Amino acid sequence: MLKVNNYSNLNLILLLGVSLLILFLIKSFLLEKINKKDLEIAKEISIGYEEIQEDYGEVLTSPNGTLAVLADGLGKNEAGRISSITSVKTIIKMFKEEGSKERLLYFFKKAFNKANREIIKRVEKDKGGASVLSVIITNNLLNYALVGDVMLAIFRNKELVKLSEGHSISEIAKREYYNGKLEKAKALYAIKEKKLLYYVGQESFKDIEISEIPIELYKDDIVVLMTKGIYEGLKWVEFEKILNNKKVHVNEICEEIMISIANNNKSNCNGSIILIKYCGKKRKAAATNQNNY
Repeated sequence: MLKVNNYSNLNLILLLGVSLLILFLIKSFLLEKINKKDLEIAKEISIGYEEIQEDYGEVLTSPNGTLAVLADGLGKNEAGRISSITSVKTIIKMFKEEGSKERLLYFFKKAFNKANREIIKRVEKDKGGASVLSVIITNNLLNYALVGDVMLAIFRNKELVKLSEGHSISEIAKREYYNGKLEKAKALYAIKEKKLLYYVGQESFKDIEISEIPIELYKDDIVVLMTKGIYEGLKWVEFEKILNNKKVHVNEICEEIMISIANNNKSNCNGSIILIKYCGKKRKAAATNQNNY
């Protein structure tokens, strides 16, 4: 009798396990179907002529939206690679566990600060870090957060428009000069510098560039996330020409961009790009207080 009961219990456990697996597969299939309906996503990463790939990126689709994270590591040896992987995986993990369609500003701040702490744990002080860009698309609304010089742009009506400002010394100097807080001679000197002022992995980490108001997406908009190796490897007009091909999937557009950069003699470093094309219909924008916390 005991053997029969044990056998029945084992069958029940197996049945429950199979049921959970089927439900998980159905959920994954439905999420992928929803994603394919409204979004086309492509990602390419190239190591160039460098020995270590310091870029890392991931895209996650969930009931709370689509999250894309792209990082460009900095530092010698393995420090840059460790920093970029750590930052992306930390933000992805937090979105899986705590992601929400609301309080996005709070989520970004918490996730970036968590990523900063995780890098400091793993990398020797001041020896590494990463520029990080995170984008969340919910329905047709885009929110983003950025630290460093990874760039966010949007291609619309045959024009590629830069959305992010970045944290290089030159960009900070321009803003300070236009705001009357920096003398012209000092601003011109700073603009020549290529160093980053802020990045993830600093003890004094504090500044995050965040979209306070969601950006509304329209049909056929292409959201472009790219590291320095990409946006410095191709002329802006060449980007626009390639992105304007509406007859192909973004995978082919992504590949063409990478091939064009590879053929450019100036391109000799790591470069990564994520393209997200919005294919859904125009919707009414949700209340803009979704970022409040």
